[in-house]
This record gives sequence, C-alpha cells and structure tokens, in this order.
Amino acid sequence: MATTASKPQLLKVSEAAALLKVSEKTIRRWIEAESIPYLKLPSGSYRIPQGALLASLRGNYDLGAELRKLDKRNADVTDDQVLAALSED
Repeated sequence: MATTASKPQLLKVSEAAALLKVSEKTIRRWIEAESIPYLKLPSGSYRIPQGALLASLRGNYDLGAELRKLDKRNADVTDDQVLAALSED
C-alpha cells in the first residue's frame, strides 16, 4: 500500500499574525531578521510552516535537523516531480 506524507500547514503572513495575535508587520520583521522559518515563493510572498513557527517560538526548532530529514526523505524526488507538484494548485 502506498503511503503519502501529510502536507505541512503553510500559513500566509496574515494567518501567522492572527495565530500569534501580532501584527503582520511583526511577522515580516521576524522574517527579515530570519527569526522564524519561512519559505519565499517565486511571487515574492511568504509562507510560514505552522509547526516550525511554533517550535521556533518554543525555542526547540532545529533548522539543520529539519533540512537533513527533508534531504533524506526527498533524496529520490526528481525535478519533474517537483514541478508537477507545484502545478497541482
């Protein structure tokens, strides 16, 4: 039986701000200071992984460990598969 990993919950800046009850400007300052994990989309907008955001605020977020885990999990993913996944939305 094939298994699929659940997609991480990616928040818009406004959603992250609402979740944490701070302003969008605060979230953008944190992004600029690289205080929180984020993804920059080709459009220039940002997405913040919810789990990583909460872990970073608790002080137990380890970006290096997460990147190593992602590299290992996605070692067999091809560029064509990435492009196909990006075009699904």
